[in-house]
Amino acid sequence: MKEEKFTDVIVVGGGPASLTAAIQLVRNGVDILLISDDIGGKIRNANLIENLVGFPNGISGEEFVKRLHQQYSSFKVPMIKELVKEIKQFRERFIVRTSKDTFICNYVIVGTGSIPIKMNIENEEEAYKKKQLFYENYIARKHVKDKNVLIIGGGDVAYDYAMNLKDLATHISIIQRSRKAKSIPILKERVSRQTNISILTNIMIEKIKFEGKRLYLSAKREDKLIPLIADLILVAIGREPNIEMLSPELKEAYDNGVVIPNLYYIGDVKKGNYRQVSIAMGDGMNAAMEIIDQTTADDDNYGITREVW
Repeated sequence: MKEEKFTDVIVVGGGPASLTAAIQLVRNGVDILLISDDIGGKIRNANLIENLVGFPNGISGEEFVKRLHQQYSSFKVPMIKELVKEIKQFRERFIVRTSKDTFICNYVIVGTGSIPIKMNIENEEEAYKKKQLFYENYIARKHVKDKNVLIIGGGDVAYDYAMNLKDLATHISIIQRSRKAKSIPILKERVSRQTNISILTNIMIEKIKFEGKRLYLSAKREDKLIPLIADLILVAIGREPNIEMLSPELKEAYDNGVVIPNLYYIGDVKKGNYRQVSIAMGDGMNAAMEIIDQTTADDDNYGITREVW
């Protein structure tokens, strides 16, 4: 049996929310461990982050991730690069298990982000295995050069992905189920100016077929068959919280909105959250501050509320 290791706080995830929490805890001398298989999270998918104060010209997702790496390294945040397999409650503490180690802690901050929603159509899984279908833009970018790309979805993410890939792909078609795009006006306007991006509306994808290296999609607009041909598909129809590592008991509590003391959900994994990096980072800071308040409750501050910067 593996020896269990103890730390006061475990932060699960490596995105902006988790890093904000981890850095603030380290700054205040709290015993923590960050566990994640990478640094940056899915923010690297973003073409341009332009609503985050402090970046007047905006910043690309990839560049933002580079800066996260720099700040994480400068604070020497304790980290193990592994995937968390399970989080469960044990009396008043928590057990966090990876493929290699088992940890016991007093507090857990879960910032595991979101996972993409799949189309659940015929041959979708096979196309994914053949690297002809993707759910993450930063991975698809490595394969789209000089390709005809279909982006499935009509929201902000689909339009942002199209802008991210426009200089690499030969042509991009955004395939929408509805007649009207759900993307914000500024993204729709930018996409409309691109000569190599087209938008097809009111289309239902039914299945994927393979012919050589190309993909043929069976699709319908109302009752009319619409043939679609592509080299690569990028699916952007939505995301859902990544809670795969929670024990059945914690999943039930999560689904029912039961608050468990000393267990925090931050960023995209938090129920009902808007998927915005500034909100995610605020969640991380708030969780860290609450833990700092609890772990320093016995400190003598002469009756004055402590301000932590």
